[in-house]
Amino acid sequence: MQLKSLKPLIVVFGTSLIITITLIKNFQVFMGISICLLAMLKIMDIEAFGISFKKYDLISSRFNQWIYIYPFCELLIGISFLLSAPPSSVILIAFILGIIGMASVFKAVYLDKLKLNCACVGGYAKTPLGIISFIENLLMAIMSCLILLR
Repeated sequence: MQLKSLKPLIVVFGTSLIITITLIKNFQVFMGISICLLAMLKIMDIEAFGISFKKYDLISSRFNQWIYIYPFCELLIGISFLLSAPPSSVILIAFILGIIGMASVFKAVYLDKLKLNCACVGGYAKTPLGIISFIENLLMAIMSCLILLR
């Protein structure tokens, strides 16, 4: 795997980390900033995002309009993570989407053995779909679970 293909993810999460450290905040804020930035990259070219996303996402492969809804759901989730008391309904959606995202990546990469690019940073990035994508969804599910249990 070339470092260049991971550059968009490194930049997004690096920028999020620097902002979080600057604000002296916690992991929930880091996740919120990261998710907002990832949503922004998808929204910049939803069509290109959708072409990549449909190849492995379990929802968009059955419901075509999901590619237009998902980036805005992700933005709402990111903004909610930035709140000290995020709405439980949005956090529950984040948990469900995290689980579905993990299942989608696991099926595509480990069961179907597909060699695809991740749509997480938009449609044109050459970031390979794999363990990083799985962990991204896992972290969203874990953070959601922790918020719901508070």
